[in-house]
Amino acid sequence: MKRSLVYFLALLLSVVFTSPASASGPYDSSSVHFAQMMITHHQQAVLISGWALKQGSNPSVKKFASRIIGEQSPEIAQMKKWIPAGEMMGMEMTMQGLVDPADLAKLKVARGKKFDGLYLVDMTLHHQGASSMATPLLKSSNPEVAALCKSIVSAQSAEIKEMRRIMITGK
Repeated sequence: MKRSLVYFLALLLSVVFTSPASASGPYDSSSVHFAQMMITHHQQAVLISGWALKQGSNPSVKKFASRIIGEQSPEIAQMKKWIPAGEMMGMEMTMQGLVDPADLAKLKVARGKKFDGLYLVDMTLHHQGASSMATPLLKSSNPEVAALCKSIVSAQSAEIKEMRRIMITGK
């Protein structure tokens, strides 16, 4: 296994065996818990989008992957600020849409058109999961949390349509 896949799997295992989210400052426990899960979720999207830049062959897929990295990396940094200092990443439930280790392994070795197809299918499911995770916090009393969740749901819904278009037309 390559180092990035091993790192990601280790990250997933570490979040399974740590404490649940706690409330701190302006972020209630549901916001902190959401951030803890969505950070890991976004990190996986950034990881496999990096693979798309190297392993994919469709220019539309590469452009899309580059945009995912550019959009989700700042969101990761934003959500990290919601988590109290020293707070371990916590996860009490399975994250929706996370690409499982077997599918990650297939994606990691795929090249060209095969990679493009797997990436688009995996990322569509990934985005659907992220939207489902963000939807409950659309009405958060914290304006920053509500705004980020609205942005995630809106962007990922549009990107799902874009990925479906690429799957159908190749463009």
